[in-house]
Amino acid sequence: MSRSGRRLARVFLVAALALSVTASSGNAARRAHGPILGVVPHAGAFHGFAPAPPPPVNQCPSQQTPAQCNLDYLGGTVMHASTTYAIYWIPSSYSVSTNYESLVNQYFADVAAASNHADNVYSAATQYYDSAGPIDYRSTFGGSYVDTTPFPSPSNCDDGVDPVCLTDADLQTEIQHVLTVKGWHGSTTAMFFVLTPDGVGSCSDGSSSQCTTNAYCAYHSSFTDSNNEPVIYGNEPYDATIPGCDPGSSPNGDDADAAINTLSHEHNEAITDPFGDGWWNLDSGQENGDNCAWIFGNALGGTPNVDAYNQIINGHHYWLQEEWSNDGSACLQHYLGVPVNFRVPTISGTAHEGQVLSATTGVWSQSPTGYVYRWERCTASGSNCTSIAGAAASTYQLSAPDVGQTVGLQVTATNGAGSSTPAASAISSVVIPLPAATAPPVISGVAAAGKSLSVSTGTWNTPATFTYQWLSCNANGTGCAPVDGAIDNTYYLLGGDAGHTLQVVVTATNAAGTGQVLSKRSALIVGVPHLKKAPRISGRTRVAGHLKVSKGTWSGPPKSYRYQWLRCNARGGGCRSIRRATHPTYRLLSADIGHRLRVRVTAANAAGRKTATSGASGRIS
Repeated sequence: MSRSGRRLARVFLVAALALSVTASSGNAARRAHGPILGVVPHAGAFHGFAPAPPPPVNQCPSQQTPAQCNLDYLGGTVMHASTTYAIYWIPSSYSVSTNYESLVNQYFADVAAASNHADNVYSAATQYYDSAGPIDYRSTFGGSYVDTTPFPSPSNCDDGVDPVCLTDADLQTEIQHVLTVKGWHGSTTAMFFVLTPDGVGSCSDGSSSQCTTNAYCAYHSSFTDSNNEPVIYGNEPYDATIPGCDPGSSPNGDDADAAINTLSHEHNEAITDPFGDGWWNLDSGQENGDNCAWIFGNALGGTPNVDAYNQIINGHHYWLQEEWSNDGSACLQHYLGVPVNFRVPTISGTAHEGQVLSATTGVWSQSPTGYVYRWERCTASGSNCTSIAGAAASTYQLSAPDVGQTVGLQVTATNGAGSSTPAASAISSVVIPLPAATAPPVISGVAAAGKSLSVSTGTWNTPATFTYQWLSCNANGTGCAPVDGAIDNTYYLLGGDAGHTLQVVVTATNAAGTGQVLSKRSALIVGVPHLKKAPRISGRTRVAGHLKVSKGTWSGPPKSYRYQWLRCNARGGGCRSIRRATHPTYRLLSADIGHRLRVRVTAANAAGRKTATSGASGRIS
């Protein structure tokens, strides 16, 4: 038989109460109804707060060892949080004890107020889980409603004792009525308890074979309501007057104490197994409450069998059965285990040098009160992880040693029971460095007006994209300022650049951020030579004598000069070049007698050349 088949068979064996329900007259048929679960069996001796016999050591069948009594997970959902609602179905001709409603409401409010505490029976459920994570003891009291709608007449069942008998179908109809009136909604985190007065019994169905008088004190189940929402509910008859259904002690001196005990039983079972596919023992068919039915443990105070209490919840006293703990295989009044991880920590942020990574704690059971973080540096493949010294916070700023590596995180959760096994996050991606130059950019080209210069990117530690900004500086490299619009890797030199040097700011950008570096300085920019003072001839103007010409004064500056002596007429005009007279000095010849001389000086540099002619010499004699 399949596991699901074995589960259903055992539910029927223990409860004999699985229903397939259609509505009574006047109500729409409900699409789905879950099995009746967590039946609280009669204790067989408790009635009217009479002295009770010693409780059994373990409610699990005696042929099983404690470990065999542990609950099995069947793969279904649990109630990660719960909101409880109390529906008091009390027509005008029926009554309950004086403080019945107020004490039940107080109980639900106390359970809510004590959420996340580890000092009452609800804490035992926090060790159980489903695929979404562990159960969180997080309870809310959604409110109560007193409904005076008459009971069905005639009754749809007969428990053999009470004048009124309600079937499970009657209870579903009542819950649907109240949901409509109150605007409440069913969900996987809500539970509705129907509490009925003294003199009202119930049976699973019209066959009257399984009733409050012969089979159970309470149970929980579920159905799908008219809004197609799941409704988890508990049937809570008036246990104080049902033989075998009161707990034998009444801390508050009211019939509500008997109801509160079975309310606790059903509430805890619904939390761990709301639909019959959560947690229960495959061998015995029992849920966590069934394993511990009528087992109360040691009293914290009060008189045994009178007003003893074993729970103090939000400052109030209660006498509640214990709940089963797989951790230790026993019934417990309260539970706090070492935290267990259900969802590993995660790291967020970008794996770039200088950026900050942030960690989540992950999801844990047992309400941790603190977390210990340990960041680790791993190889690019995620192996050989070692702790990073001082990295013990929930955030970590990536630095140069992390570049080319990956980063991981281990989180340890702590509470009063101790420290968990560390839970490891997934590693980050490989950490990308901020761009940094390992060799500066270099300017190349001819440093002259009318020419172009180019700049390299330089050498960098990581691939990047680049932008450029040319700077104009003084001849000695000081006073640099950006050149408007000069943002390419080439720059065309203009006459205004002459007498300056240039540098370039190269900016590298990658996913981690930006880095900048300044290029080496260019050579001094030259312009086309420009005459400031003309060349001048000096020396004796006689044959065999020597004349000399100055080059003149030029801006630019020129890099080289060329000379050409000219023989002119007696008035200094009509000049012609003298063959081979191309030096700054000239020895006068007889052919020069009666003439005047001039010199054409050509100044040149990388930007170009310019020619200037000297004034005429004296007349050669």
